[in-house]
Amino acid sequence: MRLELNIPFNMQLKPLLNKINPWIGLIASLCIIVPSLYDIMDAPLTITNDHFILAGGTICFIVFLKQIFNRIINLDEID
Repeated sequence: MRLELNIPFNMQLKPLLNKINPWIGLIASLCIIVPSLYDIMDAPLTITNDHFILAGGTICFIVFLKQIFNRIINLDEID
């Protein structure tokens, strides 16, 4: 009998996100969030692609911020 493991999409992205420096990822996600916020403020009541870009950038921001806080709390990689 063969057992297949179903790997969720976020588990596939985790090794990639661990390779990226969290500070660079945090700055990159802010570079995605800020312009989309300006575009959303022009027409706040219509749903556009900028809303989805903002949601994705916010998720990335939270993930990288969590990595930074985990490294601070666990005192990982302190030279």
